[in-house]
Amino acid sequence: MSLPAPDHVVEDLDDPACRSLLRSARIGRLGYTRNALPAIAPVPFRVHGDRVVIPSWSGSSLVPGTSGAVVAFQVDSLDPETCTGWTVTVVGPSRSVTDPGEVAVLDALPWPAPVAWPDRCYISVVIGLLAGWRAGPRRDVPVAEPVGDGPPRLADRSR
Repeated sequence: MSLPAPDHVVEDLDDPACRSLLRSARIGRLGYTRNALPAIAPVPFRVHGDRVVIPSWSGSSLVPGTSGAVVAFQVDSLDPETCTGWTVTVVGPSRSVTDPGEVAVLDALPWPAPVAWPDRCYISVVIGLLAGWRAGPRRDVPVAEPVGDGPPRLADRSR
């Protein structure tokens, strides 16, 4: 991993940017408690209204650790070579969704592969606290960029 470039900054993301980035990801990390210890699991998910929805099944180790608990959920897109990217974290109460009618609604979401586990259920996390940041070039500072075959010239990145 390299050090960030001198013109790189870390800036907080506002709520609309966090929600947009959250919706753009497909795999996230669920932070929950398992046997009184912290646990983190990579999971597929979708945003449905004001909730993050995670497919599961009744025998999963995720279900007991998330039913009625406050959990954390995180997504990111980070480049370790350039030290650029973003991350978004959700904290909120969770519940198991087992009602057949609710499960059918969540089954109909655009999952990349059909959710066909036996005894399937969903873990629903309310988007309570929402925070994020991005790291990358300052957007208000001109930077030198090559243009065609000529020498680098200053480019305006504020747009």
